[in-house]
This record gives sequence, structure tokens and C-alpha cells, in this order.
Amino acid sequence: MILWMVILILAAGCIKSSDSLIQPSASLKSERGNLTKAIAGIDSLSLFFQALNKSGYAAMLETNNMYTLFAPGNAAMQLAGLNADKIGQLSPDSLRKIVSYHILAGAYDEQAFESLMVSLFLPTLKNDTVLVPQQKFIIKTSWLSIQKGDQLYVNSYAVAGNTPPVTTANGFIYPIGKVIVKPPVDESRTMWDVVETDPELSMYRDAVILLDSIKRSDAYFDGTLFFDFLSPPLDQPLLSARKTNPVDGTIYQKTTPALLAPTNKAFHDAGFHSIDDLRTLAYRYPFGVTARINDDYTEIMFDYRFSSLDTLLGRNILESITGDYESKYPVRILYADMLKGKINNGIFNKMVRGTAVVLFPYMKYPYDLQFSGSNGIAYVQWSSHQEKIMIPLDADPWKPVNNYNLDNGVIYKVDKLFYPFN
Repeated sequence: MILWMVILILAAGCIKSSDSLIQPSASLKSERGNLTKAIAGIDSLSLFFQALNKSGYAAMLETNNMYTLFAPGNAAMQLAGLNADKIGQLSPDSLRKIVSYHILAGAYDEQAFESLMVSLFLPTLKNDTVLVPQQKFIIKTSWLSIQKGDQLYVNSYAVAGNTPPVTTANGFIYPIGKVIVKPPVDESRTMWDVVETDPELSMYRDAVILLDSIKRSDAYFDGTLFFDFLSPPLDQPLLSARKTNPVDGTIYQKTTPALLAPTNKAFHDAGFHSIDDLRTLAYRYPFGVTARINDDYTEIMFDYRFSSLDTLLGRNILESITGDYESKYPVRILYADMLKGKINNGIFNKMVRGTAVVLFPYMKYPYDLQFSGSNGIAYVQWSSHQEKIMIPLDADPWKPVNNYNLDNGVIYKVDKLFYPFN
């Protein structure tokens, strides 16, 4: 594939983190009274109310300050081992760690969550003091990821169906069907950790390693003095670089891409069975970067000729350029976001293949990925002439087989290659 290099500022760069935030309600009216009074009158939340009382948070929820509660029902509490006897045995401090993870500062109504394009990460009242080895104590805040589409999702769990929240004088109560214990992201692993070790992704792993080696070679670049800022970014470092330091919690400035990772079945069904088949694809047309100077030496132009393997693999990575790299949770496309389909906005669903580290010329694809959902299963369409591809859903987000929500991004396995292409 031969494309002319164009240097520009992406439209996505105009999207700031504040554009995706929702604002809590300023004032509320309700005959139910405050949050504590309201939840005390809901029989199906009696166990959570017992924990709320013993933890000491009930008094806080009687004030004029606004809060949002995700309150597990009695069945969910019992399933988590939190029956009345167990709650009575636990210390107030132990209960505070459980209850505080279900409370947000600010009153967020249903419409606020329904308006989200991508999942929103919000800090809860749960804070833990953590000792950084040989350094100091730090305060670690626990977060929730929230999305409302076909139903309410918290930390990627479908927790509430379409049950509306209970409005009170100082906030909202969302009855949910699960006690939230696990964090929204598995920060112990990177995307490359999964790609490197998952046996179903061995062909994709080999394809990435092959392509990165090509990009480092003289065959790709003509070796001019522009190499330092025109050299193409590599996939393995992108998938390996951490977002969060696992030791001290330092947040690095980087995006959190979404990878629709083709399985070995996807490669085999498309006719690629070995590394030699991938190498043949990579070298089927001439590729590389060359520099040209016009006749009066006032302009320097560059021709990019992409390897067909580059064109293929670039279709599987969505990297949102939001200008929000410094935040803990920049744009991160979760399964609920694909189901909802609001990411089909020409920004979050755009396949943009960066081709140079500094100036950021890019390889533009003719068709943006289109996401949709049906009966709780997400689908992706990569071309208007191709059928929708199912994105398998894991039963438990914290027992991943197909969907991985990791420190530096997310991975969704797909059994179809985005191929053939012109």
C-alpha cells in the first residue's frame, strides 16, 4: 500500500478530558429525606444499611453533602458472605473498606451515566494507606468505572439491569446485584504480558515482533538525518509500556489503547499459518520512507510506503489521542462502551496508525470501526463490505479469557482478521 504522508493535528487532539466528564446534580428534592433515611426504608437493602450503620457512614449521609451510593441488595450481600451475623462480627474498620467502595462524592443521576460516550472512572470514598518500600506512606484512592447503556455497569460488571435509582434529598441510591470488591483495572499486568503468554495469540505476537524488526531495519528507512523524529513507533513498546508504576503508584503520561487481538484461528482462516506466511505478506510490495527536496531547496517532502503487514496490524489498535495522557484513567474503551455504540463518533473508533514518533504523520483508513451490541454481546465491523464480527464476552471480568482490562490498555480477542484489504 502506498500512501502520501500528511502532517496535521488530529481532530481527536481537540477532545480534552473535561469534555467526557459528567457533572453531579446541584440540588435535589425528595419526600424520602436524606440518603440514610431513604435506605433505611428499603427492605431489600437492609443488610447494606446494617453495614452502613456499623461502619459509621450513616451519619455522614444525613448531612447536606451530596453522594451517590451503589447499594448491593440483600441477595448480593449474602452471596458475598455478608449476612447479618457476619456483619455483626466484622469490625467497623473492615466494614468501612467495603462500604466506602460503594460511595461517590457528588450526586449523579441516571441521565448523567446514560450520556457517557465512554466509561467514566470516578474516585470513591475508599482510601488506603500504603507503604512504598524504603520510601514513605502514600494514600491510595480506589476508583469505579461506570457506564449505563443497555444496563448499568460498574467495574465492567453488569450490576443493575434497568432499575432506576432512588432519588433522595442529598443524592441517589442505585440498588445493584453485586458487592464490588475488585478494582476496575488489573494493574499487575501489561497488554504485552498477555500477548506474549496467551497461546491463542502466538501468531499475533510473532507478527508484532516481525513488524517491529522491519521498522528498525534499513529496509524501512533510508537512514537520513531525519531518522530520529521520523522513525516509526513500534507496537511491542506500545503494548509493554506501563501506565502506572506498580511500586509507588506513579502515573506515566501515555494513552491506554484498545487492542482487538486476532487469534491464531483468525490468522489461519485468512490463510496465514506460519511466520513465513506473515513475512511474505510483509514483503509483498516495496516499503519504506524516503526524503525528497524540491528544486529550490525550500521544502522537504517524505514518501511513506507501508508494509502490508503494517496496514494489517494497524487496523486492530485503537489509540485515542485525547490530550489526557497525564490522568490515571484517560480514554479506555471497555466492553460496555462497545455495546452502547456511542464511541462510533469518528474519534474513539478511528483507526489511526501513527508512523513517526515526533511529527505524527499517520496512515488513514477509509472506514472507521463500527461497534454495536445485541443481547449483551458486542460486535465490530471493520468495512462496510464485511460482516459484523462478534467480540466474545467473559462471564467474569476478573477471570479473563477473551477480555483483558490491564494496566496500560484493554485487549479483546477476535476470531476474524480484518483482511483482505486493497
